[in-house]
Order: sequence, then structure tokens, then C-alpha cells
Amino acid sequence: MEEKRKKNLPTEPYGDLDLEMLRRFSEANGICGHEKGASRVMAEYLKDAADIIDYDNLGSLIACGKGTGGPSIALFGHLDEVGFLVKKIEDDGFVRIINVGGMWPHLLLAQEVTVTTRDGREYVGVISSPPPHGMPAEERAKVKQVEELFVDLGVNDADEVKALGIRVGDTITPRTEFRVLNNPNYLLGKAWDDRIGAAIATAVLRALRGVPHVADVYAVGTVQEEVGLRGAQTAGYAIHPDVAIALDVTLASDVPDSKYGTPLGSGVTLCLMDGSVICNRELVYIMEDLCNDLGISFVHDIFLRGGTDSGAIHKLFNGVLNMTISIPARAIHSHRAVIHRKDVVDTIMLLTEFCRRLDTDMVERIRCSNR
Repeated sequence: MEEKRKKNLPTEPYGDLDLEMLRRFSEANGICGHEKGASRVMAEYLKDAADIIDYDNLGSLIACGKGTGGPSIALFGHLDEVGFLVKKIEDDGFVRIINVGGMWPHLLLAQEVTVTTRDGREYVGVISSPPPHGMPAEERAKVKQVEELFVDLGVNDADEVKALGIRVGDTITPRTEFRVLNNPNYLLGKAWDDRIGAAIATAVLRALRGVPHVADVYAVGTVQEEVGLRGAQTAGYAIHPDVAIALDVTLASDVPDSKYGTPLGSGVTLCLMDGSVICNRELVYIMEDLCNDLGISFVHDIFLRGGTDSGAIHKLFNGVLNMTISIPARAIHSHRAVIHRKDVVDTIMLLTEFCRRLDTDMVERIRCSNR
């Protein structure tokens, strides 16, 4: 694994990538069920590339670049990130929190968050807990659960919190600045799970501006993936695509003691199976051949836990031709995750060319492969 991770990886910025767009996708506030800030960023970057931009009733963004009368393909990336809601305001002004999606309590202490009120005011706080000094040794050794933590807003009491307009049910979002790291191909930010997938779908539709293509190409920013793949189901019904590809992150295998996932910088990661879907193998084979045609490196991923939007999409109607393409990311479901430029650039290149080539004959080839 170590040799594979380091071999031929670039030290100069790889490919052409809009870092300002990635920064805005990453830094937008948008926990599950409250994705409007992220969907507005996606809509802004698609306004000059899409013929139609619409939303379903859960809030998933559906943008379409019309083809010349061929089949339809939808690229799904979910906009929601894991976060919290205000559960209770204590008399002394500390805010108790509740999970929205899964975030590992190990990673939360002393992390900054943004509390957003109903009218859009934002306040910075820090996640805290009782100090370990003076605790029994066995208590110090335990990881504090989310219900034992609280947000410190730096106020005197509950009256000050309420004067800020903060109330029970307000959103609490991880707060992290996007950064290019020491090797410029490594990009740090929050919400890569899965804003990077939505950003890739956006970049593909932008890349197809002025490029002839037969298929109707949809870039979809789904909502509420982290709490049950909900937006993919409603958006999928709205589109009824012939082919659908979920874009999501996978675990990074190039960190110490990791047993699952793929290394950063691998290029395209083609998922074969996860806990929610068995990907259409003919579609995978087509992607492999196209990677070879384009000179793009690729690896395969099999992960039997968890799932992606594919888990909901492939079961719609009488079945949707579907697979997942992944971006390996370090430290997902935390305040700060790391991805690699090569994986993003290569995936955009692959999907742009696939969408350009997709026609009725290719759809029929994929469809007949299961018969």
C-alpha cells in the first residue's frame, strides 16, 4: 500500500480545478434537512451551464443540460453534512446538542461550530465538556457521548443566548476554513462528504457547455442522505433517469492502520458493491474502458458497510441502471477532511466524456447486460 500511495503522485498542482468553487461548496452551512446554503452555491455555479434548474419538495437541486433527444443521465452528489441541533439551553447559557447524522464524539471536543438562528444570524461557539482534572481515572478514559457535550457561546446566561435569537431546534454546523495543504494536491475542508460529489456533478455540467451531446445530463444536489438517502429517492422520481451515477466519498486506505478504502491520488475509484447496492457491472466495464481510452488511472472499491445515494436510486420504478464513483477522503464525518486533486480532476474528466458519449445504443447495452 505504501509503495502504491507514493508512486508517481504529483507534487505540483494536478490538472485544472476551480478551487474557489470548492471552497464555497465546502464552507457553506448545510446540515441534513437544512441544505439551502449549499444548494444556493450549487445553483449559482450552474446558472450559466444548465437549461433548467429546479428543486423537489425536500429541497434537492435538479439541474439539466439538455441534449439532442437521447437518453437521460443523472449525476447525484448529496449536499447535506453531518451536524447538530440545539437540544436545550441551560440556565448558565451553555447549549446542549443532538446529532443530525453520525459524528464520532472522539473528534468533537474544542472544535468550533456555527449556530444559525431562524432569521439567518450566525454565532461562533466551541464544543466543550466538564474538565478532566479531578475526574476518576476510569471516567477520564471514557469518550464523552454527544449528549454529555455542550456548546460554549461565551455568554453569561440563558437570557443572553435567547437575546441572540437562538432557540431549540436551531442548526449547529462544523466551522472550518478550506485550505490547500503543503503539497498543493491535498485539499482540506469540511463537508467533503459529500459536497465534493455535488461539486463534481456541477463541474461536469459546466464542462459540457457548448459541447454537443445526445443525452440530457442532470446534475443533482440531493438532501438528507446522511439520515436515510431521502433526497435521492424524491429527486430520482422527479427525473426518472435512464442511467444514474452516485458520487460520494469512500474511506482513505493510506493512513496508519487503515484496513478499508482506497489511497488518495488513485484517480477514479469505481465502486463494485457497498452495503446498499451492487453496481451494474456493464456500466463499470464501460467506465474501465473509458478510463483506459483517456489514460486515467482507476481502482476498485468494495465496502460492505454503509451506503450512498445509489442505495435508493437503483430501486426506483422498475430499476435504474446505476453505479457509484467515489473520492477517497481522510477523516470523513469530522470537522476537517482531506481529499486529493487528482481524484477530483480525473473523475470530472471521465464523467464529462461519458456524458458526451452516452446514447441510446449504450443504454440498451447496459440494460441488456442483466438479461
